[in-house]
Amino acid sequence: MGDITRQTMIFFLPLSLEAITGGVNPYSATGSDKTGTVYNDDGDPLWARRQLYINPQSLSFRESKMIKSDLTKGGFVTQYWGEALTKIEVGGTTGSSGIEGINVLRDIYRHEQIQYRDVLRKRQEKLAYEAQIAAQEAAALLAESSSGGITLTNVADVLTGGAFSDTVSGVSNAIDIISAPFTGSGTAASYEQFTSVPSLAAFATNVDMYYHGEFYRGYFENFSVTESAQEPGHFTYQFSFTVLRRTGRRENFMPWHREPLSYDGETMMSQSTTVDKGHIPGSDNLSFASSSTTVPTTPELYDNYSLNNNPTKSTFKDDDNKQVEPNSVNPNRKSSIKSGS
Repeated sequence: MGDITRQTMIFFLPLSLEAITGGVNPYSATGSDKTGTVYNDDGDPLWARRQLYINPQSLSFRESKMIKSDLTKGGFVTQYWGEALTKIEVGGTTGSSGIEGINVLRDIYRHEQIQYRDVLRKRQEKLAYEAQIAAQEAAALLAESSSGGITLTNVADVLTGGAFSDTVSGVSNAIDIISAPFTGSGTAASYEQFTSVPSLAAFATNVDMYYHGEFYRGYFENFSVTESAQEPGHFTYQFSFTVLRRTGRRENFMPWHREPLSYDGETMMSQSTTVDKGHIPGSDNLSFASSSTTVPTTPELYDNYSLNNNPTKSTFKDDDNKQVEPNSVNPNRKSSIKSGS
């Protein structure tokens, strides 16, 4: 049987609107650094990867259907509205990571609030930069007009409060837009494209959670932490996660797991308790075939297979170099005292 590796729960948090609307896969290792942050081709961060210290102690999946039944004179009228959103209740402890592990979970839960502060900061920096550029351009135009002497345009602007230049510029701009398709000029191409503004809802409802082969995209509903004086230093947590999209497939992962389907895909009952699970056919339905047992792939091969050929065994071997703990006490304390004296 090959090695079965299991990972702890992983969250992928969007860092920009491109992460949500673009086609970059947050689960891919390409385009990411050692911390797992996924970048685009321009080097801008798109997704942040946050892995839990240990796995939760419990997960509860609640699925339901939206069916409404109303009583009428002719009987019940039933309306089917599809499936409701899946709810996941997660609970566990942070173990030896303590309160720092709780801080990590709380930052994941409040990701949209933390990330939107960065969005607002970048927006303010952009506005300040554009204002600085506009002030420099206005100063350059003022210096150019003052150095050129008094012209008819300057006189008209003085008399009209600048309305003359604005009117001339507006007429010229309208003429350029109308004549651009016929002359082939690129005046219209100078306008910037409309871009959507990231919102709190966009960051909050696009959190991806990975757990043992399945990916859940959705949002957090609540988060709670419990600290008890009976267990100092231990912190337990609970949170609810609503699933908007579910992909992937979870499969068996324990050595004793067995397939519930037969070779033709039909469901079947479990084997009798009298069947030897370490031999064929008892070990035939194992999800992971043992390396010491060759399991036939079809029932027709049973006749040519020895039932005692390489049976699966589990043994426990004590360590020959086992060291005695310094605080261990001999069960017979009287004998130890007599031997010591």
